[in-house]
Amino acid sequence: MTKFAHNDVLDNGPAYIKSTCNKMVVVSAYAFGDSYASVMAAMLAEAAMTQSDFVLSSSGNNRVLTTSSIIFDSAANASGLAKNIIFVDSVSSKVLWATEENTPGGHQITQGVRVDFPSLTYTSTQLS
Repeated sequence: MTKFAHNDVLDNGPAYIKSTCNKMVVVSAYAFGDSYASVMAAMLAEAAMTQSDFVLSSSGNNRVLTTSSIIFDSAANASGLAKNIIFVDSVSSKVLWATEENTPGGHQITQGVRVDFPSLTYTSTQLS
């Protein structure tokens, strides 16, 4: 199970993702700590993001960042099996947050076909 958060996210919390993420991409392969260039080379589809695509809230002691469920790419860039969804800051060439695509075994993407991104949640846990 490959998940990743950039040091800036770990240091500054989920609000950092909300304020700097400008693109969500689905990739065919991701290894922990992959560079921005590696992520973009494995990209199957992408969707532009703005701060309004995120909701920051609380759940008990935790801070929760949730993405909108209406984000889509009108035409996938390539065909392949989607394995991970990556949130990036393309201005600074940073991989902010990586998580697994939530379909068991991955999800087949076809070039030129619309891709709907699922609503995803990043939780910053605080234990009492």
